[in-house]
Amino acid sequence: MRDRRSWRQTRALVTGASSGLGRAIAEDLVRRGAKVVLTGRSLARLEATAAELIRGGADPERVIVAPADLTVQADRDRLFETVRDRLGALDLLVNNAGVGATGQFDTHDAWVLRRVFEINFFAMAEVSRAALPLLSEGVEPTMLVMGSINARRGLPGRVEYSASKFAVSGFVESLRIEWRRYGIHILQVNPGFSATPFDENAVVKTARVSVADWRTTPPEAVAAAALRAVEKKKREITLTGKGRLLVLANRFLPRFVDWGLSRWLLRHFPDSPALRRGKPRQQVGRVS
Repeated sequence: MRDRRSWRQTRALVTGASSGLGRAIAEDLVRRGAKVVLTGRSLARLEATAAELIRGGADPERVIVAPADLTVQADRDRLFETVRDRLGALDLLVNNAGVGATGQFDTHDAWVLRRVFEINFFAMAEVSRAALPLLSEGVEPTMLVMGSINARRGLPGRVEYSASKFAVSGFVESLRIEWRRYGIHILQVNPGFSATPFDENAVVKTARVSVADWRTTPPEAVAAAALRAVEKKKREITLTGKGRLLVLANRFLPRFVDWGLSRWLLRHFPDSPALRRGKPRQQVGRVS
């Protein structure tokens, strides 16, 4: 049996560490004894997170704050200069930074799609590129990429977000093989609906239905599961029973999932042209 990872020796960079899942993962890593660079756009939130960890007993030398807007090349350059100076190399990169968008695609301006992709995909990809030299010098180097249930099943009201996460999955699957020549492992985590302020920070929020009540999984549980998956060198994990059921059903019964989602959607759009034309509600999205 392979020895468990020595977290005390781990040098990590966590993006999106100022709130939500990124913060939970950063906090868990610090408590395990890792040396962690926390990055995000909000210096105040990062400093608050670091101060809380230090008050809880963390060594100040092992909690490093480095604010950056990852969509900006100059910020990424400064970030990785800090990582090189303070850590020397990387054993773990947590590519977590991301943003959502809710509402119907045809009601959104073009900039929404571009903004979601800029943060969720392009920034993530360029952080990966910049991290490669440091990961190549690391011990058991691993990149954890935050995916989504929406990376495996697109959902209505989340077109831009789903598309960006499908792009993330394609990137991860391809890069996982390419980076084997460097000895770097890549893990994708699909967390499902976690109890974070993710929807509050969406670039647009025009959905008719809120899913806030669905967000019941504590971020600490997601962090613990993600780090267990790092230890076990998992390729991909999907969290929550409902999340795994949806992905499984979509794999084997995609038309049934389409039908169910269509019925759910049309209940919230009684003014839909498809219904006004007299098509029976139960036949919209009918399984054939």
